[in-house]
Amino acid sequence: MNDNETSSDAPAAPADVAEMMVCTMSDWLLRAEVIQLGLASALNQVAALLAQARTHGHGPALEDPAALTLTRAQRPAFLSRSERAAQIGALRRYEAPEWIGQMMPRLAGRVRQFVRPLQIDAKGRINSLRVANKQGRLRRFAGLAGLAELAEIAQPFLVYLPQQDSRCFVDAVDFVVADPLAAHAPGVGHVVMVTDLAVFEFTSSGARALSRHPGVTHEQLRERTPAGVAVGSVPYTAKPDAALLQRLRTQIDPHRVRDIEFAGGPARRDALLRLYAQEAAATLP
Repeated sequence: MNDNETSSDAPAAPADVAEMMVCTMSDWLLRAEVIQLGLASALNQVAALLAQARTHGHGPALEDPAALTLTRAQRPAFLSRSERAAQIGALRRYEAPEWIGQMMPRLAGRVRQFVRPLQIDAKGRINSLRVANKQGRLRRFAGLAGLAELAEIAQPFLVYLPQQDSRCFVDAVDFVVADPLAAHAPGVGHVVMVTDLAVFEFTSSGARALSRHPGVTHEQLRERTPAGVAVGSVPYTAKPDAALLQRLRTQIDPHRVRDIEFAGGPARRDALLRLYAQEAAATLP
């Protein structure tokens, strides 16, 4: 995970879970021509900006569905001000129907985006719309616009889970919104998922763990992974080097937008308020 990054002589604190995920996710985004930024998808935004920075502006362009922009301008991550930041230095602005109807079909195999589902199962099927409660009744969520279309053009189809557990990584999803493997011929479809524990691959031949993050035991991984997914004896995920961590911490995400998806309840509210205050005081690029 060095990509010709220059080494830093200053010692850096080891990567925490959020940083391990973001750096690993950026690895999978480096070869995209266009990265779509999900609405309110903090980890995908930070990983996309990190991937763009690692290619020194010669890699992926970023498409922001909220700001309706396409840009190569490098910038730090924002949450409350992300739309305004995306508009600065934009190569192009467009209307949503134009992007969906004209531009997306031309990006088959060239676009990538990390999606956070409500559920994903051992066959790589995605549920972002509704899940069953304890009484078996389906509870509806906002879902993700264009997910089925993205499943047809994004290769590989990328997924992330900030907390891998039996509620979100399941044997079979409650409702199928997108089936990325079925959208392609056998052997062509490819799904990759990065979680707080490991990296997984889903193909028509089955699902398996590619690596487990440092500190994660085989027993922990097996316990929180569906039985239909092979975990076997897998290597550790490569640690990000000091230079990459320094770039992430000081240039790409100095306000720690990456932490928001790991907070819940009152802690999430407090974290959001702190982040909004920091962003309000920051100068846009």
